[in-house]
Amino acid sequence: GSSEAQGFSAIALCPSKRFIAVAEKADRASIVVYDLRTLRKRKNLSQPDASCSRYANICFSQDNETLVAITGDGATPSLVTWRWAKGKVSATAALQEGAPGSVYFECLFSPLDSIITACSTSGLYFARASPEELRFMPSTQVDLGEGSELTCHCWLKQAENYCLAGTATGDLVLYQSCKYSCHLSTALEDRGVTALAAITQGFVAGSSVGSFHLFGISNESDPRDSFFETHTFALDGTARAIVAIALKPSEDEMCAVSSDQQLYGVALTKAGAVKNDDVKPLLGLFHGPGAITGLDVCVRKPLVVTCGLDRSIRVWNYLDHHLELVKHFSEDPYSISLHPSGLHIIVGFSDKLRLLNLLMDDLRIYREVPIKLCRECCFSNGGQYFAAVNGNIIMVFDFYACEKIIDLRGHNSKVRSLYWGADDATLISCGQDGAVYQWDWADGKRSGEFVQKGTVYNCALGTSESVFAVGSDHMMKELEVPDLQPVKQLDGGITLGQIVLSHAEHMMFAGTSEDGRPGCVRAYSFPLTGDFLEYSCLGAPVTRMRISHDDMYLIVAGEDGSVCVFDVRDRQDRSNRSGLAPAAMPWSEEILVTKSDLEEKNLAMQELRNKIEELQLHNEYQLRLKDMSYSEKIKEVTEKYMQDLEQEKNKYELLREEKNDIEMECEERHRQMEDKHHHELQELENTYQQKIMLEVERYQQLAHERSLQQQRWDEQQQLLKQTHEGYVSELTDDFEQKLEEDRQIRLQLEDEKSELHREFEESKAQLEDDIDTEIQNLRHRYDTQLAAEREATLRYKGENGIMKKKFTVLTKDIEDQKEEIKSLLGKEKELQEQIKKLEREISAHKTEIKRRDDTIGAKEKKIYELKKKNQELEKFKFVLDYKIKELKRQIEPRETEIGNMKAQIKAMDHELEQYHKSNAQLDLMIGELRKKLDDMQREILEQRKRICDQQANIRRFKGELYKCAQFIQDPEQLRSSVEALHKQHEPSGDETYDELDADVMGEYKRHEECLKRSLAALQGQYSKDMVEHNAENMRIM
Repeated sequence: GSSEAQGFSAIALCPSKRFIAVAEKADRASIVVYDLRTLRKRKNLSQPDASCSRYANICFSQDNETLVAITGDGATPSLVTWRWAKGKVSATAALQEGAPGSVYFECLFSPLDSIITACSTSGLYFARASPEELRFMPSTQVDLGEGSELTCHCWLKQAENYCLAGTATGDLVLYQSCKYSCHLSTALEDRGVTALAAITQGFVAGSSVGSFHLFGISNESDPRDSFFETHTFALDGTARAIVAIALKPSEDEMCAVSSDQQLYGVALTKAGAVKNDDVKPLLGLFHGPGAITGLDVCVRKPLVVTCGLDRSIRVWNYLDHHLELVKHFSEDPYSISLHPSGLHIIVGFSDKLRLLNLLMDDLRIYREVPIKLCRECCFSNGGQYFAAVNGNIIMVFDFYACEKIIDLRGHNSKVRSLYWGADDATLISCGQDGAVYQWDWADGKRSGEFVQKGTVYNCALGTSESVFAVGSDHMMKELEVPDLQPVKQLDGGITLGQIVLSHAEHMMFAGTSEDGRPGCVRAYSFPLTGDFLEYSCLGAPVTRMRISHDDMYLIVAGEDGSVCVFDVRDRQDRSNRSGLAPAAMPWSEEILVTKSDLEEKNLAMQELRNKIEELQLHNEYQLRLKDMSYSEKIKEVTEKYMQDLEQEKNKYELLREEKNDIEMECEERHRQMEDKHHHELQELENTYQQKIMLEVERYQQLAHERSLQQQRWDEQQQLLKQTHEGYVSELTDDFEQKLEEDRQIRLQLEDEKSELHREFEESKAQLEDDIDTEIQNLRHRYDTQLAAEREATLRYKGENGIMKKKFTVLTKDIEDQKEEIKSLLGKEKELQEQIKKLEREISAHKTEIKRRDDTIGAKEKKIYELKKKNQELEKFKFVLDYKIKELKRQIEPRETEIGNMKAQIKAMDHELEQYHKSNAQLDLMIGELRKKLDDMQREILEQRKRICDQQANIRRFKGELYKCAQFIQDPEQLRSSVEALHKQHEPSGDETYDELDADVMGEYKRHEECLKRSLAALQGQYSKDMVEHNAENMRIM
């Protein structure tokens, strides 16, 4: 992820499996699209005009071109789509507010069209996506029941456009064509539906208790009964919810993620035969849910041991990357340390500090130390000592004697880190009190100290020259030995929780532990310069970090329960990367095994060997019986097939003779047909020759007629040319005469125009004189009228004052009217907007109606075709009914014969039951004899054990008697030695020793021989009866 990212909130894979999208949490969330072929970033998507901090869910469309996301914070969550290849937002729409407290958590594209579903805890909402907008469809409220809410949903792969949703109470809600349809009758009783995935023939549901339910499609007309449960299987172990389910495109494998962050896989090639044991973890089972509190490695083995708040201790092999051993406890472990030999572990539990032996397949406690809530413990480099923290006190113990050597007191608060020096002579500690101490622990003194109040130090380590510490002040400090005075301080910019130095002192690693941010690992060059490379690896702060003894592997653990292994490539260390360095010792392969376990396994092996020998004898006997039975069967089958072969040979001879006769007949027919066809061919050739001659004569006649017709057309063409030339000359003369007449008319019109112009000038002069006279008369008349108007104006001024007052009143009325008109116009504008909105909705509904009409038309066409096909099938059915009646008439005699045979078989079954009863009685007798034989064998084993004990006592007595014989020359010493020997071996009053009587042993042996002979006789009789019974059955069949 990017440097600003605070973690991932969602992930989506496109349908073509080419691109993957990851939603990053940040102050301004973004979605990054990666190319899975090149493993490079393709696009970084965000909302320019919005500032959400996380996306709750993301999904690709079926054409891989559109990406949809749900914003996961803010008062009003929204749905956002991108054309991600262009990096631009296509559309954004605010989601509907559901019930109080409801949360939107999932969105999906329909596999058939551009419909998007947005799922919240209170309901399911549908929206249609277009390149410009997101338009929500009308939704209906669904009654989920009291205390229930939606938890997941998926689109099914059926043509009916089904969408299915699951609830926390185990109900399955079916939606059809983006509308609520019904609640399915096949609910998950007493468990919630937490995950859904579609398959071709139905769907898979995951429950809150870790079970998987496979559902198939039924042909019921009622939608509530349209699906039925076909098979169920579950995860082994404690109940945990299924969070997500994914299937391969071929649907032969399924993966699932549980609520404790484990990934499981199961093969679905035979879905109905899947068992609980078939569900296997795809990776080593991780800690979860909860943080990893302890981690350590050893020197002699490639092992890393971890403990976490899930109350488990896990042993991993970091070379093979698999889980070696896991064991759960009833108390929370807070710290752990692995002995350098890899054979012992110390664990700090909430009640005690326990020492455990690492056996081949178990962790066994062999010692307990009364230290509560020990959050730090550590073996010394040599393994002969270990240190443990009790609050603010550091206790050092002798590992082999398990005795406390010394208490180191000095910290005022809890100790957070312990580190042994290279020679185990010094111990470095740091704590919440801001103190870093270097201890000369054998003397119980501090050889160096550094105290900074207000700072909580998380981790400290040292070399022969310096001590390094990190804490809550974001600084990495280098303190000089022995006074622990700061010589260098590097600002990390973030809280560093763990630091590790390679044993070659070439590199230093630091893990970030900032709350609310993902954990990263930094690699510093050593000696420290401040330069580092940062690697993101965990989704939560780093809690523990260790490096292997050969500096090749860095193991990091975090609060999210994950363990991450880095392959360290140090440029200054050119040792062999394929394994250990040539001079290093090979990994140790020794393991711890207790003597009692070894003895129990040897005894179990001996018993199993005895059982194997017995089973081998029994199997050999059964094989011989089967060989005999199969030999008889083979003989019978061979005889039968030889008879059939002879019959088939006779049939073949008859057919060969028939074939020869038919061939001769066919040859004769062939000759006759050839003669006939030759004669007909001659006749046809003569007939067609005559027809060809007639056609030649007809062709010559038509050619002559064509030449005559051509001559007539040439004569007509010459006549038409002469007529056309005469007509053209006449038209030319006529139009020239008309042109001369038009020319004379134009000259006459020009003369008339000049005469009219002269007359117009005279009329114009006379009219000007008349106008001047009329103007004088009008001026006089208007002067008189002006005087009258002036008098009227004075009168009107008085009237005007009165009118002004009326105008003021009217103006006020007009203003009031204008205000009222303005408010009415505003209302009209609102109504116009509502009308436009309704018109848009009407247009959308019309489009939807048209689309549905088209769908209905297509379905009606399909119904018509089905009806037509149904009619054809009914005709075919009538024919089949007639044939069935004919066959029934033929079958009736055979049914009578079958009835007779059934009666005979029933009598044989009764006889067979008698045989079975006799066989069962024989089996009971054999079982009783076997039981007696087993009792005898157990008795023999006890007697052998008793004999061994007595022989050991005799050997010990002989040794002590030999010691007494050494005093044969000293009677007093001899007497005292014999008396002491008598007291030692004298039996007490409540002890009795069973003497091994030779007669009793003989009786046991005779009884055993008798039983063996009886068993052999019964087995022979049983085998003989079985052979006769099988032969009788074969004869009857």
